[in-house]
Amino acid sequence: MLHQPVLPSSHIMKYKRLLLVLSLGALLSCSDRESIVKQADYSGYLREGILDKPVALAKEEIIFWEQRLQSDTGSYVAMLELGAARQQLFKLNGDPQQLVIADSLFSRSSARLNDTDPAILYTRAQTAITRHQFAKASLLNETALQAAGDRFIYQLIGFDASMELGQYNDACIRLAAVQDPASFDYLIRKAKSADQQGRLDKAIAYMEKALDLVKNKKKSLYCWTLSCLADMYGHDGRPEDAYNAYLEVLENDPAYLYAIRGIAWIAFSHDRDTKAALEIINYLQRQTHLPDLWLMKAEIKEWENDQVGKNDCLQQFLAATVHPANGDMYNKYRILLYADHIADQDKALALAEREVANRPTPETFDWLAWVYYKKGDIRKALQISKGKVYRQTTSPEALYHMAMIFAAADLKQDALALFQECAAAYFELGPLKEKMIRAQLRQLASM
Repeated sequence: MLHQPVLPSSHIMKYKRLLLVLSLGALLSCSDRESIVKQADYSGYLREGILDKPVALAKEEIIFWEQRLQSDTGSYVAMLELGAARQQLFKLNGDPQQLVIADSLFSRSSARLNDTDPAILYTRAQTAITRHQFAKASLLNETALQAAGDRFIYQLIGFDASMELGQYNDACIRLAAVQDPASFDYLIRKAKSADQQGRLDKAIAYMEKALDLVKNKKKSLYCWTLSCLADMYGHDGRPEDAYNAYLEVLENDPAYLYAIRGIAWIAFSHDRDTKAALEIINYLQRQTHLPDLWLMKAEIKEWENDQVGKNDCLQQFLAATVHPANGDMYNKYRILLYADHIADQDKALALAEREVANRPTPETFDWLAWVYYKKGDIRKALQISKGKVYRQTTSPEALYHMAMIFAAADLKQDALALFQECAAAYFELGPLKEKMIRAQLRQLASM
């Protein structure tokens, strides 16, 4: 009987490192990736003025209900309808002031009824979630229940608030209380819970069931669900499935700009086709004013080694988000921007501490740890990462930050394992981080 020779431990380590180096090419090389995005597929959807009609309709609604409110200043119905029209305009053009006004109108309407109408209170809670006021949303939700609000809606909104506040056990309890596999609202939240737990396959299965429930029903709901599913396919390393899903969304609603944006990311992150990606982003910026488009554009400019263009995009983003009406909605991006690109660590730290106070989740603690890492306080960064982030989230961005922190703390094996996980999430992390991951893996493999 033949036996394999027993290698000394030092040789075994070298052998493992050799296998790692040999595997890196197959794991990280993008040279053999076939391009997914085809101009013929998306060019027909780049229609100028695609939102002109829905924006005009929203503005007509605003004028109508403003006139009604002027003639009857105490009409809570007019306040509600005007608030809904303002909210719709925010969804279309990204103007945060519209959301602030809508929130104020919903609050005034509720006050006219002494905060006793649960439907209005639930609307206010959902608006608070949109504005990243999660503790306020939770309080409004409790008030709605005390006003004899529907318990099913109470548990659903409670789930949403708890997830954002990092209260995952409470969120699971709420979901169990309304368990209904035939309910769309239940399934989409079940998908979110599974995703948070790192069970992406389960999350996708739940979302696919939810999609089946809304087929041949309300178009906007179908498109929203399918675009969420496309995002999940991307997270799962299935960019071609994501691409096909985004195209199907656009077949149903050519004005669904989020799907066009998803195609831009595939063009950049998977195909490395910066020309196509910029063509799409430039089109989107002519249709709407959502600030985070500047961040994707900045990333592309950096990949093209256009430092001037990148810095201009970052400044454009900051200018677009400095308005107080934005509240905390863009804090994450501002934290990472100040930490990574502008080197204003004091601003980054203040925002990160604010986010942790508002919603202590593994992701917000990750941002705080990353700021300390960028400040050079590796000990503090490691303490936060190990205690509040490690094995508590599967977010690729958090994994990347942890890997960098662990490597800086000389925890090579842990860093190596994390970088390998990051490598598998190259599509979500993007080309710039993939390049850094490749370099880190090669460095660790040679040590």
